[in-house]
Amino acid sequence: MSHDESRRKFCQRGLVGIGTVFGLSAVGSGAAFLGSPAFTNITEGQWIEVGSTDDFNEDGYSQVVLEFPIQDGWMYGEMRMLAYVRKKGDKYIALSAVCSHLGCNVRYEEEKKEFFCPCHSGVYDFDGINIAGPPPHPLQSLKVKEEEGVLFVYNKQEEESDGEEA
Repeated sequence: MSHDESRRKFCQRGLVGIGTVFGLSAVGSGAAFLGSPAFTNITEGQWIEVGSTDDFNEDGYSQVVLEFPIQDGWMYGEMRMLAYVRKKGDKYIALSAVCSHLGCNVRYEEEKKEFFCPCHSGVYDFDGINIAGPPPHPLQSLKVKEEEGVLFVYNKQEEESDGEEA
């Protein structure tokens, strides 16, 4: 009798062990499959055409909209980002319109030659340097390049981008 009981316990424990291994592997694989976009979706920077070089001058900034595709998890869509572009000598300058305080969009005020953040009254000078209010940092510079009279802006911050600068 004890021989049959030990065989039965061995079989039960074996089945429980095999079921546990299969169950954990299924749960782990499912979690990796469902969670992988959160770890693998790193949006690459892109060069976005913003217009002819003739559209920009040294007197002030022109607002441009950078539109590009993005993936967020399993969702695909279009992202829009504001930037300000101007000519400076034989080069072009592009600044992100995102305030360094809480991420609101700033607007360029032509008559004052300053950027103003309406959320908390942050002010940036003509070069995008924070001069008043709560913004802790200057506006982020974006890379710019020119190809055959067409201007392109890189949609990532300057320190993250790979590319040439005009």
